[in-house]
Amino acid sequence: MKEPVILLYLLLSMTLIRAQSGWEVGVFAGLAAYSGDVNPTLTSRFKDFTPSIGLTTRTNLSKRFGFRVGLTYLKLKGDDEHYESRESRDFNFNTNLVELGVVGEWEPFGANRFFTDAEGKINMDKLISPYLFAGVGLMGGGLNTDFSNYPGKNEQIIAGIKKDRAYGNSLLSVSLPIGLGLKFDLSEKFTLAVEGSIRGSFTDYLDGISFSASPGAKDIYMNMGIVVYRRFGNPGAE
Repeated sequence: MKEPVILLYLLLSMTLIRAQSGWEVGVFAGLAAYSGDVNPTLTSRFKDFTPSIGLTTRTNLSKRFGFRVGLTYLKLKGDDEHYESRESRDFNFNTNLVELGVVGEWEPFGANRFFTDAEGKINMDKLISPYLFAGVGLMGGGLNTDFSNYPGKNEQIIAGIKKDRAYGNSLLSVSLPIGLGLKFDLSEKFTLAVEGSIRGSFTDYLDGISFSASPGAKDIYMNMGIVVYRRFGNPGAE
């Protein structure tokens, strides 16, 4: 686990150095959903979507490439009763999760946002501009998994429940966010972004369930919402 922490530290340092020329602070609000041992599909039922909030800061590495650091809080949940193939097992869970992520962002039309006129003054064109992003995150949280309603006598599942309970109630792992979004420039100082992402993980315990279900597969979660950015410094400078 030391390597991801060191990587996060180095990338944070790069951001602070680069941000001297121009940077942005954003507030995120959205919805999160999960796919794993309770939810057997890539999309959750609407009743299993949960709110997510976050803070982010970003800076431009060039006119098309940016870099951002974000802190996100969300709560994942799931219930076997919501899925016919899982009803007979009757597990349920909720997980409080905090993620610190560093993300690279590619905005192909970003070079058109700022331009220098004949007098050498930096001007701005308001854009509606798509972007892609990917990165790495460090996530931790508290697990609250309920196996008590399991009505069966399957010895393999019962043995798996014992192993899963022995895992404990805390989680620390690495996430791999990848997503896309669309930016709307509201003014020279404010931008609204709509984005969605999938977070791959290196753990099967986002739901606190592994050996009692499918220990060979890792859990993932989705996060989608809006970000309102405020620009500071000299955003038109590279």
